[in-house]
Amino acid sequence: MCGITGYFGKNGTENKLREMTDMIRRRGPDDEGFYTAPDVGFGFRRLSIIDVAGGHQPLSNEDGSIWVMLNGEIFGYKILMEDLMARGHGFKTKSDTEVIAHGYEQYGDAVFEKLNGMFAIAIWDASRQRLVLARDRLGKKPLYWTVKNGTLWFASELKALLAAGVVDRDIDPMSLALYFRTDCVPTPRTIFKNSNKLEPATAMAWSDGHIEKTWRFWEPNIQPLKPQVGSDGDVVSALSGLIDKAVGERLMSDVPLGLFLSGGLDSAVVAESAARQGGRMQAFTIGFDDPTHDESGAARKTASALGLDHHVQILTANDALSMIDQATQLLDEPLADASILPTLLLSRFTRQYVTVALSGDGGDELLLGYQHVPAHQLMNAVPRPTSRVAEKIFKPLLDLVPAGNGYFSLGFKAQRLARGFGASDPWSRDVRWRGAMTGTDLSTLLLPEVSQAADVDYAEKQLAERAHELAAHYVQRTADDGFWRQWSWAYLRTFLMDEVMVKVDRATMWYSLEGRAPLLDTRVVEFLINLPSAYKLRKWKGKRLFKEILSGKVPRDVLEKPKHGFAVPVGKWLNSDLAAELNELTSEQRLKNQGLFDPNAVRRMVMEHRSGRVDRRKEMWALFMFQLWYDAWAK
Repeated sequence: MCGITGYFGKNGTENKLREMTDMIRRRGPDDEGFYTAPDVGFGFRRLSIIDVAGGHQPLSNEDGSIWVMLNGEIFGYKILMEDLMARGHGFKTKSDTEVIAHGYEQYGDAVFEKLNGMFAIAIWDASRQRLVLARDRLGKKPLYWTVKNGTLWFASELKALLAAGVVDRDIDPMSLALYFRTDCVPTPRTIFKNSNKLEPATAMAWSDGHIEKTWRFWEPNIQPLKPQVGSDGDVVSALSGLIDKAVGERLMSDVPLGLFLSGGLDSAVVAESAARQGGRMQAFTIGFDDPTHDESGAARKTASALGLDHHVQILTANDALSMIDQATQLLDEPLADASILPTLLLSRFTRQYVTVALSGDGGDELLLGYQHVPAHQLMNAVPRPTSRVAEKIFKPLLDLVPAGNGYFSLGFKAQRLARGFGASDPWSRDVRWRGAMTGTDLSTLLLPEVSQAADVDYAEKQLAERAHELAAHYVQRTADDGFWRQWSWAYLRTFLMDEVMVKVDRATMWYSLEGRAPLLDTRVVEFLINLPSAYKLRKWKGKRLFKEILSGKVPRDVLEKPKHGFAVPVGKWLNSDLAAELNELTSEQRLKNQGLFDPNAVRRMVMEHRSGRVDRRKEMWALFMFQLWYDAWAK
């Protein structure tokens, strides 16, 4: 795992290239490398994982006509290397990066179709004076770009472009609204105007001072839905085999490798496969002294059953609070996912022992594991006229349930459920349930001129757009199956990519740790999206597929344990440990100077949360983190 920076155009300079590269030093503390030629520059920070001695980047093909940088890993690259060697290509290293150089030389733009992995890639084709950028199929690795005075600039993180002074710090109102609706800034936007994230499964070529072309090199292989895809045992066996292949490829490393282990099923499935294929593995768990937020007991049982070398660190709320400053430094775009704090703690703890860690990310999106899935099932089954009657009866009652500080407290769930009433479609309902603010709340929070410059309801449209991307690939068998396939895809392309994977990438790379997610292997993703929803809901609900894989290998009480997220008690903190800082960050004078938020609306929300009547933890945390981000990066 590494960091890349670069430019192509007459306004690029080596000094700016080095400033950019130095800004992302934590992504790669082991080595740095540069390539410069007239009007082009590549900068690289390396975290040595594969071919530690020979994998220096940027690197080239035999005659130096093609130069490549890779942030990430190409899994199964040795097969491609053997094919290229058979075609006459000579290799100087054993690295996956050199495969890309020779692959581009052999296959041209089609090379990306042959790459399975997590990557952001930059290729300089000197003979054609052409720069090509590409991002992996599910957007696991970041890649930012912008154009300034005819020069294209790119980097692994937005902060590198800020360091070069090629991005003006003008907040984009639409991105601001999306942040408060979805807890993140979705691709392809960034929080600042005139800067972009490259879309996943997408490559872009730049030449002669303009974009030559942009193309998608992968679409999910979606099959027509079938009521039965085999016996239950066949389905479990097929899934287990695909997970084994994905895990096996990700066990390749020339440096120490371990596992993130929570008390849940996703990380346990990955751990079971890794332990069976890789021998005695090291696993890492953090727990909290607050029992409502601690899963370390279940993780211990899983580790013992699988024969893992288990490392556990029990932390206090103050340990998590101490990570807020770190989060502010690393998040060059605002992110309202409070689990960034325990993820930072876990990454710091794990990096003391290993350089690579496998995680269970992706299981909830692919197996419909989130807490609001049953609510969707219920609402989808209720006819629209009936739901309007239910709204009138139950919404006032649900809103009266007092807020609580516990993990997914009754008040939080009740008030969130009430927010979904009246939504025009399931995508609008989903955003209301999951995001920080409703469109109505946000239009009140923002000053009129800011709200008018943004579409406060665009988040629902974007989720629906992502969901409908899949509709062109198949004919729905039933409305239910069609909805859940689209829901999984929409979540992979929004929530997982722009919130979960951003959190994991930034937290792990802050401590120079590489994270790998076997459940997001393309073969696993396509298998589970193509699987009828009957294997994820009804009698198969609660990730029974994973339970079947783990049956007899992990204690039954672990398998039947209710789902528990990686959470911290932000609702409580905002009324106690962080109350004074929240007051300062939302003071009337500060808000007037900032020119984004209505001070009266902000004060009303703060007081509602403190009263205990309305659970505003997500709204207030989103505002709290935005203000910290603003002071660090926007001023």
